[in-house]
Amino acid sequence: MRILLIIAAISGFLAVAIGASGSHALAPYMDEVGKDLFDRASLYHHLLSLALLGCAILWPVVEANALDPAKALKRLKISARLFLAGIFLFSGLLYLMAIFPDHPVKFLIPFGGLSSMLAWLNLIRVAMTLKKV
Repeated sequence: MRILLIIAAISGFLAVAIGASGSHALAPYMDEVGKDLFDRASLYHHLLSLALLGCAILWPVVEANALDPAKALKRLKISARLFLAGIFLFSGLLYLMAIFPDHPVKFLIPFGGLSSMLAWLNLIRVAMTLKKV
C-alpha cells in the first residue's frame, strides 16, 4: 500500500507539473489541436492519478473486509497497474502527440483508454469480494 500511495503522489505531482508546463512553456510550440490534446491528456492524467490514490486508500478497507483478502488485494493491485498503464499509454502518448503530431506511436493511444476501462471494471470485481454490510 505504501508504494502505491507514493506512486499516486508522484503521478499527481507530475500531472500538475506537466500540465503547467504545457500551459506556459510548451504552448508556443503547439497548434490548437495540440493544445486540445494536451488539455485532454492533462485531464485524464489527473483523473487516473486520483484513481491510483483511491486504490491506495481502499487497500486497508479491502484487506479488512474481503471474503478472500489475498484474491481481492491481487485484483486491486491489477486495477492499480491498469490505471498506471492508462496514464502512460493514454495521457503520456497524448502529451507526445500534442507536441509531435506525426509521431508513429499514436496507434497505441487506444490501448491506454482500454487499460483504464479495464481497471474500472476490475474494481467491480474487487467490490464483489467484499463482505455485505
